[in-house]
Amino acid sequence: MNLSKQSNLVLVIVLCAVIGLVASSSRGSSATVPQDVSSLDRRLSLLEQRFYSIESSISRLQTYVASQRPPVSQPITSDRDVILMREEIQRLTLRVTELECGLSKLDERTTPASRRNAAGKSDDPCRQNVDTPVRLSSRP
Repeated sequence: MNLSKQSNLVLVIVLCAVIGLVASSSRGSSATVPQDVSSLDRRLSLLEQRFYSIESSISRLQTYVASQRPPVSQPITSDRDVILMREEIQRLTLRVTELECGLSKLDERTTPASRRNAAGKSDDPCRQNVDTPVRLSSRP
């Protein structure tokens, strides 16, 4: 049973006990001393204040318990895992670079000679030997 269910159960039990005490005391004293409305109003106000005090105490207790819970632990990654991930990122970066270079060669092959630069040479190494086949490294 979690804390909020327990606190609600305690609150209900306390409420029932207080109502029982008030009812039993009013039965015994009503025969001997008549109570006026203002006296009952004061008693009800007092009970409301006590219930509010109990409710705020339970709320503070719930907040305290929630703050004392240990934080959720983060998954621990070892240095080996980090190294493996870095190597994989490097392989993927190399693969993307190769694909971009291959795409540049293909673009250079399909571009009409009239649209190429005046010297016919490009500074981009991927566009220099356009007649060589595109060679990609093995899949990562």
